[in-house]
Amino acid sequence: MSNSSKRMANPKDMEHLAKLFDGRGQLRDKLDEAFTRASGLGVTDRLAALKPMRNWADDAAVDLRRRAAILRADKGDPKAAALYAGFTPEELKGANLPPDAMLIANASVANGDKFDTKWLERQKGETLSDWIERIKGDAVAKVTGDENLGEVVGDYIDLTAMVSTVPGAFKMAAVGTGQLISYFKSLKTPGQVKFLKAPGTTLAQLLKGQATSRFIPARIKALAAAVGARTPAPILDVLAGKDSLAALSGRQWAWEANLLKVGKNAGALSRATGASRLGAFASGAGTAMRTAGWWRAAGVGGSAVSTVIGAVDLVQEGNPVEAFKRDKAGYVAKASGVAFNASMTMAMVAPTPLTIGAAVVTGAVYGVATIVDNWETVKNYPGKVADAGAWAGKKISEGAGKLADGAKALGSALNPFD
Repeated sequence: MSNSSKRMANPKDMEHLAKLFDGRGQLRDKLDEAFTRASGLGVTDRLAALKPMRNWADDAAVDLRRRAAILRADKGDPKAAALYAGFTPEELKGANLPPDAMLIANASVANGDKFDTKWLERQKGETLSDWIERIKGDAVAKVTGDENLGEVVGDYIDLTAMVSTVPGAFKMAAVGTGQLISYFKSLKTPGQVKFLKAPGTTLAQLLKGQATSRFIPARIKALAAAVGARTPAPILDVLAGKDSLAALSGRQWAWEANLLKVGKNAGALSRATGASRLGAFASGAGTAMRTAGWWRAAGVGGSAVSTVIGAVDLVQEGNPVEAFKRDKAGYVAKASGVAFNASMTMAMVAPTPLTIGAAVVTGAVYGVATIVDNWETVKNYPGKVADAGAWAGKKISEGAGKLADGAKALGSALNPFD
């Protein structure tokens, strides 16, 4: 594509033209519909001459979108490489694209006639998050010219993600199991029930001097209780939750409260005093938020967002059966991760035997599946790092040699007696 055509072409027009080929209800769909009807009538052979058009429509749409992405990259659009890879604008809404990797990716797209862009293309079943992780390592490989170094970076990202999530999943499985055992045992003693606690509320318990975990040192418990005692009650209530409102769900402490029950009962009370439906809903939601406190509410929000992001990833994988066949351990890890985040969200909102039990089971499955999925990476990583170290040492040695040669040449040039 010449510079003059780059200035004249409009990427939006090209993308619109691509939609006319493979958009819903457009050429590709109409061709499929025609072949379906022909098959039902037993006259498919009459449309034999149109068969190549189906693949042509797909290929033409992909080509147009890639050309549009090249124009966008030329104009500095940060999403150009992702669009070139094959992701739709809808899939990129709100996406957090890493600027370092995208800079190299976009440069490759803008100069596609000079550089290889095959590494940017979306692989079958590859989600946006998978693509972003992959190109970070691939970008390093392109810059350094060493594929092993790129793999080291990619593996490091994978292992860092595993280390940041798996321990939390196993912790939830262990702590949740302990809570359930204590809860069911306490049911045998009337008046001594040990109610379940919402995950992520340990700090609130510490500040109010109610932490019962055996794994927290007594000195830490005493220090936290002292800090909580010196914190003004209104501030502590905002952060850790207001215990007096927990009574709306029959509990003493905010971290034991079922926020759904609190909101429902608060709304019912408001409705009984003449409030409108909207007013009662606002009252219930507000009361539930005050009961939760900022820390717990933030945890619920973060877990819910993780659930949505994971669910979107699963949808991008395509057909579940085919996705599972492609990567059994990887797909189980992703699916169990979504289930774990969803159950954690519910457990934080309403700590019941059902929700805590679900978090325990999904946490254990997610942790094991993630380790299995990354086991080969864990085994091979030390060797790859050693090779990368050797490569770096060689480059440093070469650089030092060139620097020494340059210094000698400069000294010779400056020496009048040489």
